Amino acid sequence: MASDGGYNSVDLSWSQCSRDQLQSFLSSDHGECVKDLPLLGGSLQDWKPGLYYGIDDQCRIAFGNVARACSFNTGDIDMCRVLSCHVVPGDQSSCTRLLVPLLDGTECAPNQWCLKGRCVSPSQLSSSMAVHGSWSSWSEFSPCSRTCGGGVSARRRQCNNPRPAFGGNNCKGPDTEAELCNMQPCPRTQLEFMEEQCSMTDSQPLYLSSSDATGYHWISAVGYVTGDLQCKLMCRSQGEDFMVSRGARFVDGTRCEPSSLAPTGSVSACLAGTCQLFGCDGLLNSGKVKDACGVCGGDGSSCSLVSDSYTEGHAKEYTTFLTLPQNATQVHIVNTRPIFTHLAVLVQGKYVVAGTGSVSLNTTHPSPLEDGRLTYLLYLTPDLLPHKEELLLPGPVEEDIHIQVGMRVQKGHISLRLKYYS
Repeated sequence: MASDGGYNSVDLSWSQCSRDQLQSFLSSDHGECVKDLPLLGGSLQDWKPGLYYGIDDQCRIAFGNVARACSFNTGDIDMCRVLSCHVVPGDQSSCTRLLVPLLDGTECAPNQWCLKGRCVSPSQLSSSMAVHGSWSSWSEFSPCSRTCGGGVSARRRQCNNPRPAFGGNNCKGPDTEAELCNMQPCPRTQLEFMEEQCSMTDSQPLYLSSSDATGYHWISAVGYVTGDLQCKLMCRSQGEDFMVSRGARFVDGTRCEPSSLAPTGSVSACLAGTCQLFGCDGLLNSGKVKDACGVCGGDGSSCSLVSDSYTEGHAKEYTTFLTLPQNATQVHIVNTRPIFTHLAVLVQGKYVVAGTGSVSLNTTHPSPLEDGRLTYLLYLTPDLLPHKEELLLPGPVEEDIHIQVGMRVQKGHISLRLKYYS
């Protein structure tokens, strides 16, 4: 009698009135209808209603939309014999009980389910009772999470139609579909968008102990964490050497640095607190990549490789040896003799690499989170002397960019190799 969720249906007993009415009904030959078998193939009655309505769903049905299931720690009653719910938003300390059993099929512990008011495991049941999970229908796509800079619109489905139970298989395939949206650039960079979210928590003090509240200014933790951890609203205290999560997660679409190298043209962005990879077509995990010409899914036939070298320069000044053409892609420049020479880069008339007469440190412009970032790498010998410089820019180039070489002495040797597609 437990599976219908009726009031006190675990220890159901008939009242005198109900007993008399039922006996009168059956004795007057009106009970033939109970002999009919239900013709409800594929319905909830084929399985167990708890497979479709979890314990949170049952709490919401009983107490309203804000209700959530309680953690069940009391040993005086089997969890499946009573519905226990938090009914006040934000209050996890009190638990309201309704003396009805959980629906048959409700998950009551890891790999255990309610059945007739008891929490049972597959070993207590026959293999024929196994219920394989099936997907619900997709939800509608959510509104774009950002107005510019590349937000995310997503839809989801759940493995609850029914839920897998009694040793059955889980659903196969993704539970989320997502795409990038509002890709037009923002006035601020991707790094500034992350910094803004961190700084919005400045008014929330950090409790280093139960009574010690300390205020900090929070900045991004880029360069300190990558991957999923970076999307957990992980921020760094300015002027201090520690990081903490300042909330559940960054806004969907916030850029992140993947833990491993991402394909050319793909975008790494936070989605539900994890660092996800979007193909060049903007679709989650599509695997679509750009060819050398910067064309998504292209075959490389729309551009040509430009390859050259450079060996000249003037002492104690910067000489421009390459002005990148618009839409240039896969720019790769190497300086193999950086002892007396070094690279410099001018973007929109401002130096972003070197520019002060000395070799630059490793630099990413505007930041490691930008989709079209320029990356400068300096390699050192075991004696910490400059060994090689490398400049990488996936493109397509949309800004005025000049690549220069600087010589510190009159007789320095220049050996630059460059290539790009245009």
